[in-house]
Amino acid sequence: MEQANQLNNDEIRIFSIAVGQTFKPYVWKASHDMDFKSECLYCDSETLKGYKVEDEYGNVGRIATCPDCDRVNAKY
Repeated sequence: MEQANQLNNDEIRIFSIAVGQTFKPYVWKASHDMDFKSECLYCDSETLKGYKVEDEYGNVGRIATCPDCDRVNAKY
């Protein structure tokens, strides 16, 4: 039993930011990475901004967000 509990405490967390979420630059410790000339999936914007972000578990990834509607459009 103790081993099973110990495994649950040592779970490996994956990058928890999903496409469609509202962009939270301060919560996710975001830093600008690059610009994209691509249409937003959720509004009529024709540009996306790329950010290197750290989620609440400390995992680092890159996401593309819309500057108009603030939604995550992709992970890259």
